[in-house]
Amino acid sequence: MLPARVRTSNSLGLLFALAGVAVVAERSHALLRAGPTDFDDAYMYLRYAQNALAGHWLTWNPGEAPVYGVTSLLHFLLVTLVRGLLPDHPAGDLQIASGVAALVLLAALVVVCARFCQEARLRGNFLLWGAVLLPLLCFREAFFFHAHTGMDTMLAALANTVVVFAALRLAEKPSPARALLAAGVGWLAIEARPDNVIIATLCPLLALLLLAPAPRLRPLLVWAGALGGLVLIDLTLKWRFLGTPLPLAFYAKQPWYYRGFVGEFTWNPFWFLEVALATVSPFLVAVVLFSRRASVRLLLVLLIPATLTLAALFFVNQIMGHLGRFFFPSLPLFVVAGALVTDRWLKGLPEALASNQSAPARWLLVRLACVLLTLLGGSQALQAAGRVYQGRAQTQALASLGGYEISAAAPLADLDSWQASHEIAKLAATAPPGTSFAMSEHGLVGAYAPRAVIIDLLGLHDPVFARHGFSAAELWRRQPDMIWMPHPDHTQMLRDILDSDELWQHYVFYPDAFTYGVALRRDGPRYENLQARFVEEWKASYPGLLPEDYVARQSRR
Repeated sequence: MLPARVRTSNSLGLLFALAGVAVVAERSHALLRAGPTDFDDAYMYLRYAQNALAGHWLTWNPGEAPVYGVTSLLHFLLVTLVRGLLPDHPAGDLQIASGVAALVLLAALVVVCARFCQEARLRGNFLLWGAVLLPLLCFREAFFFHAHTGMDTMLAALANTVVVFAALRLAEKPSPARALLAAGVGWLAIEARPDNVIIATLCPLLALLLLAPAPRLRPLLVWAGALGGLVLIDLTLKWRFLGTPLPLAFYAKQPWYYRGFVGEFTWNPFWFLEVALATVSPFLVAVVLFSRRASVRLLLVLLIPATLTLAALFFVNQIMGHLGRFFFPSLPLFVVAGALVTDRWLKGLPEALASNQSAPARWLLVRLACVLLTLLGGSQALQAAGRVYQGRAQTQALASLGGYEISAAAPLADLDSWQASHEIAKLAATAPPGTSFAMSEHGLVGAYAPRAVIIDLLGLHDPVFARHGFSAAELWRRQPDMIWMPHPDHTQMLRDILDSDELWQHYVFYPDAFTYGVALRRDGPRYENLQARFVEEWKASYPGLLPEDYVARQSRR
């Protein structure tokens, strides 16, 4: 018969296992029930995946040269794999990719915390750590959102978690083999998302310098040489075969890249950071409450790279940065910091209690006051900074969007933007192969019309617009068969198009059609087909209204 202590331990283990399984099952069911993602950018990965499976690797438009249009090459490979295995569920492929990455991320966090904690009852107790971490993370709005988007966010967070594992393992027992592993993992993390470069380099470096026993020079040199060599080869190959060493989004999302862009200050990094940090608030509280002098070096290894990454992202225009998307991949370092600091505190608690019974209580009260001040003060500070940041939009120069008139007495009703994307996607999917469409909102359309030529006005997939900015002359040089007008936030881009004689001489322009406006090239070889398809979609979306009443005429100047 088993001793009572063993039976209790087994019962707790079973309870923790059941709790973890229940959380994962419920969250997985919620993801499946949530339906296809409406995150337009995710469908860009799907277009690249479909082209890859058709033999056109990393091409945005089949037949054109490969481009570095995906931010995460690893996520592109994951989506391509899922797409190849499940060819009948395109939107579901994206959810599976981000959802599976989220599940593996949770498992990786459990492994890191259980592997590197020091308290005897916690070390190696994967079931206990799962029972603690899963509820604290899975039910956060931001975590569920990013698990559902189909984007690279969760994979990038997973990659950073593996970097932490490799760095702490290297610091335990420095060796050339472990150094090579850390270098390889760091390079993969950069491929998961280039923003990870700070964590991929600083985390292992600081772990070797601050946590590792001597001697450590040889492992340090091996790690630095291997990582530097991998990154150099990687950048050279991308420059040679993709035309740029960095994703095109790196150029297109620089501040002030788009002239007259309404979203310059409305995609607010301060408010996004507040949401992101709220996701890991229990772990930030643990850092403030339980950090001790013995934990300082560990905190430096984890929090310096994470904090510098968060700071660097303020120099990026965080378009489509919902719920802290750009900050989220750095958050696992805060999770690990909070968990391991708590572990160190628990390990040292008996000794502290034995030496002075009253000190720990007073110490915790002071720390608790600091926690309250940090949570309230930090949130208020980020809110205030966000208001100042957004207030700069009041002095921003924007272009007017007028200059035309229609004969209809009443304007078209606004369609939901996602519904409008579906309507344009159906039109593009049934157009003759090779039909060219110019647009800014091109994720869903590009995925559902893989044979169409999509001219990306934003430069996320077009090297010319990415490196030189939007040019109306370049747009007309390509003679698109149809223009789905840019999002109205791009006021100067729209103004440049509306002021072009090319638009009024060669296109039939329906302003506000499908929310943003549609222009069809009247002297193009595919005009009749496109006009017929356009009228079909028009009747379905605007019953009782005649398209000809909404054709624009240029206003007299």
